Amino acid sequence: MKGFHLCAWLFTAEIVMAGCGGSSMQPSGPGSSTLTFQVAAGALNPADSGSYTTATANFGASVQTCTPTPETAGKVCPDLGVFVRGTDGRQCVMWAFAPVGKPFTVGSYPNAGFSATAAAPGFFFNCGRGGTTCADSISSFTIHELQANSSRLVIRLHMTFEQTCLAGSPPNLGPFGKGTGELWIVNGSTPFS
Repeated sequence: MKGFHLCAWLFTAEIVMAGCGGSSMQPSGPGSSTLTFQVAAGALNPADSGSYTTATANFGASVQTCTPTPETAGKVCPDLGVFVRGTDGRQCVMWAFAPVGKPFTVGSYPNAGFSATAAAPGFFFNCGRGGTTCADSISSFTIHELQANSSRLVIRLHMTFEQTCLAGSPPNLGPFGKGTGELWIVNGSTPFS
């Protein structure tokens, strides 16, 4: 079973704060939640990008520990689920998974596939346009900071990511284009839904 490290609700790459006897230093970053992403043009899709803040979108995120039950069989259960709903009508969804059996913590997750395996993490990003996600992809993401409350609601998150959608045989980048992005959740108050 995968787990979320619950000691110290705030993790950073350099320090562990609050709850485990760490420093009281405040983390840096923007004053509000933001999502920025870019997707290069591919043979099947034009280039795309987006930029959202709390003034132009609603942000929600949760960390999860999924216990297999008959009700959850066959359902996707990411370690981290994020949504961003823009006032422009666009909805972005992100799932991130640690490798199966490993805890989801601050750190880098290279060579992520569409879903996690025991050997590799999983990652999915879709922002309402063909070409921002695909079932055959190679991605990487880094969790720089993560803070959640006892209900697993993400209060603070900083992550960067890239996703390369592949198609064809052998798989190649041509149809879709490579995407990159950065997400901050600051003072989060809405769970992933």
